[in-house]
Amino acid sequence: MAPEISERIKLFKMVRDIPYYIAVNEGEQGYECVTKPEMLSKLLRATGLKTRDIVCYFKWEDLSLPKKLLKISHDNPETHGYIEVFIPETNKWVKVDPNWDSRIDHPKIPIAEWDGLTDTKLAVIPIKTLSPEESTAFNSQDVGDEREKYMERNLQFFKALNKWLRSIRKPI
Repeated sequence: MAPEISERIKLFKMVRDIPYYIAVNEGEQGYECVTKPEMLSKLLRATGLKTRDIVCYFKWEDLSLPKKLLKISHDNPETHGYIEVFIPETNKWVKVDPNWDSRIDHPKIPIAEWDGLTDTKLAVIPIKTLSPEESTAFNSQDVGDEREKYMERNLQFFKALNKWLRSIRKPI
């Protein structure tokens, strides 16, 4: 395997394996579908690869989460972010999603693997995917007060999701 490809894989695993966590308290650092793809994008760009953000819409219900969790009020559909990476060896853009960490032990949560050349599994089942241009515009929006309202609407769900994910993670 070419050193560049093995480096891509190493960087992907490093970011993917940061435990998924939605920040629920002021000043807390989250590691979810915004920050993890952003981190991986920066790392891959530092190696000379081109990346672009992609936003899609999905339904939490499609992830086979516990019914008790899904009964908690939450936005539906919801947005999810991942990246596309331009692979020079194939002259193609591929989907790369480092969302779920590999310690999550649940048959319905798709833990992505990456060979450095082809698409990974996506963490969600998209019901609509924005183009790269639409995704950039979406991510550039000034959300201001909307972010606060969004967190208020989803806070209890996010807390319960974080707790459930902690409960199904394999120990280190």
